[in-house]
Amino acid sequence: WFLDYASYVILERAVPHLIDGLKPVQRRILHSMRRLEDGRYNKVANLVGHTMQYHPHGDASIADAMVQLGQKELLIDMQGNWGNILTGDRAAASRYIEARLSKFALEVVFNPKTTEWQASYDGRRKEPIDLPVKFPLLLAQGAEGIAVGLSTKILPHNFNELIQASIKILKGQSFTLYPDFLTGGIADVSNYNDGKRRGKVR
Repeated sequence: WFLDYASYVILERAVPHLIDGLKPVQRRILHSMRRLEDGRYNKVANLVGHTMQYHPHGDASIADAMVQLGQKELLIDMQGNWGNILTGDRAAASRYIEARLSKFALEVVFNPKTTEWQASYDGRRKEPIDLPVKFPLLLAQGAEGIAVGLSTKILPHNFNELIQASIKILKGQSFTLYPDFLTGGIADVSNYNDGKRRGKVR
């Protein structure tokens, strides 16, 4: 039973998928937002309620995940008080804030033709196994999660540098890529070790 539980926490909750860089709750939020997309803002409370059709956990955990996704300023176009990562201020309650998918998300994250689908937890709907993201989202957003016997901490990277690195990969050229943070500052990457184990960034 412990192995079943550990596998569930690793695959269904805590650790992002390598292919699209999303945890299941984040993927389900984006899928739900795509289903409701009409170009207008939706109340986050409505989006959270809609996401519960796919994500069998509490509304508070979905709302928190959505705020974290929004604060990275990449996939979600926000309206209202979404908090401030510089001051640590929390976002307003989900009934007061609104969201829609960003133009970047609409262009890069979804393609129904290449998406593999699975049944949702109650078998009533279909949800994506992973999203066919045309961008290294895992490196752009970073990730943090603690599972059972496994944890992850991937640092975020600069959007423009990821685009340049992607072009260099396609051209077969070498490049160096270091973490970068939305909050700004100075980083010491002398012990980065190319992002491998035991590397450090100060």
